[in-house]
Amino acid sequence: MLVLTHSDVERLLLMPACIALMRDTLAARAQGKTIQPPRTAIRPDGTATMLAMPAWVADPAALGVKVVSVFPGNPARGLHTHQGAVLALDPGTGQVLAILEAGAVTAIRTAAVSAVATDLLATPDAGDLALLGAGAEARTHLAAMAAVRTLRRVRVWSRSTERARAFAQSAGVPGIPPI
Repeated sequence: MLVLTHSDVERLLLMPACIALMRDTLAARAQGKTIQPPRTAIRPDGTATMLAMPAWVADPAALGVKVVSVFPGNPARGLHTHQGAVLALDPGTGQVLAILEAGAVTAIRTAAVSAVATDLLATPDAGDLALLGAGAEARTHLAAMAAVRTLRRVRVWSRSTERARAFAQSAGVPGIPPI
């Protein structure tokens, strides 16, 4: 069984490939070739939440489940509020093939789906990007949008001016000045 950490997923799940995969998966969903029930949520202590999100795709055959927990008190323990893993299963046998850290998968996949929507719905010359937030998903959305459009200008908003400035300075997109 393969185990992939956050940094492994970031290194191996490349945005252009993920965009293509999400395009195919969304098409399969539109054709009724997937099973993806609503996520199941439990609240074990009234503040924490655990979510389970199973899915199956017919072609290419894929089976898996993402399990995420949200514990609001984790920052006081030096941990992220969101913890989770994706189990990739053999669609023919159910055998666990891999365990992937869910945070990186979620950030990359969410941005890839946004890129598919942008590519299908935005005008081809759209080049101004506004990012709401300056966290992990802002970074992956910037990469995803740059993969489907030629960006001329990027603006970022955050509840924290310092975080917005830090993001703008660290984003360093070639040809686009910092915000």
